[in-house]
Amino acid sequence: MNANEDTQVAHGDGSFVTGSVRVVDYDAANNNVLIRGSSAFGTRGFTITDLTKAIAADVNFAATKIKLAANPMVIDFCLIGFAPATPEPKGKKPKEHKDEKIVMAEVSWFTDQPPTLNGNAGPYPNYIPSTIAANPGMMVYWPIQSIGGVAPTSAGASWPVSPANSIGDGSTQFDFSGLVPAIRNALTNQIQASQHWPAALNSIKNAIIYVHCDSGVNRTGAAVAGYLMNYGSNLAAMSLPPVNKSAYTVVQAQTAANLAPPSNDTKPPGGSDIPVVQAYCNFLITGNLDADLQAKCVPIIPKTKSV
Repeated sequence: MNANEDTQVAHGDGSFVTGSVRVVDYDAANNNVLIRGSSAFGTRGFTITDLTKAIAADVNFAATKIKLAANPMVIDFCLIGFAPATPEPKGKKPKEHKDEKIVMAEVSWFTDQPPTLNGNAGPYPNYIPSTIAANPGMMVYWPIQSIGGVAPTSAGASWPVSPANSIGDGSTQFDFSGLVPAIRNALTNQIQASQHWPAALNSIKNAIIYVHCDSGVNRTGAAVAGYLMNYGSNLAAMSLPPVNKSAYTVVQAQTAANLAPPSNDTKPPGGSDIPVVQAYCNFLITGNLDADLQAKCVPIIPKTKSV
């Protein structure tokens, strides 16, 4: 087993992988930084100290001029959904899904009164304010769900499975279309611009906006690509400056996301759940959740080697 395969095994079980912590964007006015990561807090001993050390080690962090606080506020976007527990014969406890264990470990890390979460259905988001003095901030539980089926890959092609439930418009279960601007609002301290944020959260400054799933690859990549498509980045190394008038194409977002990949991103481009990003792109352009694929939303298709 080579070193890369070792990393592949480490991902997906809650293990913290330093090389998968990457800067995506920052907001100098509020001293906030947007980070993609690989692990949920509370799993395998992962802490804020581990995170801040990994951020400082990222090759692009110095260019942000952000000064990480000694005890930073962490706004944690947990993207991990999970299926219901597997039924067992009478008298036996149902088998808990791997991802459910990861989510509940993180919830318990944020609060000493963890709520019950449904990882398979909304409405989302769910907010879990920190109740621990050494852990300022909030966990935002907002899963990303794959669309399913074989996604279209050419302009004008239609979706075999409706993206509606995964992408959402504020009324469906997973609401990816609400997740992306919520990440932006957190980074730029525009929490009053969104109806989602709880009134108790007055300001987000000197904060780490931490976006993660169980591996830092597919679901995290979808959130990162969706963010970059809509907002670009202040980080010059991402080669996608901030935009205000219209969204970048899926290809541009994929290319930018691939400049900050997780350390085990062996299936480029971007290590992303690209169909989710395609559907989000379509929704931005047309306002229609099930529109045929627009030219700007055609993705880069990885070349497969012939056997």
